[in-house]
Parts: sequence; structure tokens; C-alpha cells
Amino acid sequence: MSVDIDTLFEMMDEGQPVEVQEEALREARKIKSLSVFMQPIEYGWSWENCAKVICEKTDEELNKYTCEMLEWLQDINWPGAFLIMERLEKMEPQFLVHAVGYQVKQALLLKDNEWLGWMSYLIKNKKFYDALSEKKNIRKY
Repeated sequence: MSVDIDTLFEMMDEGQPVEVQEEALREARKIKSLSVFMQPIEYGWSWENCAKVICEKTDEELNKYTCEMLEWLQDINWPGAFLIMERLEKMEPQFLVHAVGYQVKQALLLKDNEWLGWMSYLIKNKKFYDALSEKKNIRKY
């Protein structure tokens, strides 16, 4: 089965029967470009399933999407936010440290304390905290 992207997102909607969502997830796993799954504005009720697809990927596959994944933490009530948080917590720190630095600056500019709070949970991983503390890892965006 091959479906267009709009049909796929409609199938991924949380309101669809479980079998339809599972078929959509099977199709979604075939898509290499993960950017389409980063909170598609038109399909908010598909975000939980989008997060499932994203979370199955390796650290290397997710490396270029870490900023977008961190944006998901702006509101932990968004569908998929907890899944994304759990996946970020499991990532090797070298894949996250630059994106977190950048997004923390964005949250500070926006005075978004809730977002800062959720990102701070990543620091409970000692390896991540240590990586953040190393000056050699700090780079400007």
C-alpha cells in the first residue's frame, strides 16, 4: 500500500481506529525525510503517531532534527511531547548539546520558563550534564 502524505496524516489521526493508525505507522516508517513528522501544523491530532515514528530512529538519524524535537517541549501537553522527551533523554549527549544551547537561548529570549523547565529535565542525565559543562562543546549558532 502506498498513500499520499495527506492521506497518511489523516490515517495517523488519534481519532482513527487502531488498525488504521497501525497501517499508517507501517507506511510512515518507510519515509526517510523525518522533517514531515515534526509537528505538522495541519495535522495536530497525528502528532502522537508522528512522535512514535521519530522515536524509533537512531541518534544518528535524529541528529539533524534535535532543534525541532526540542521545540516539541514548549508545551508538554502537545500530543507526542512525552514520547519526544523520553527519546531525547536517551540520546547520546554529543547529538544534543548544541541544539539545547541554541534552544535555551531561544526560550530565554521568549521568556518561556515552561519550555526552559522541560528542557532542564535533560540535564538529569549525568553524561549530558558533563557534556554541557565541557567548553570544547560550546559553539555559537
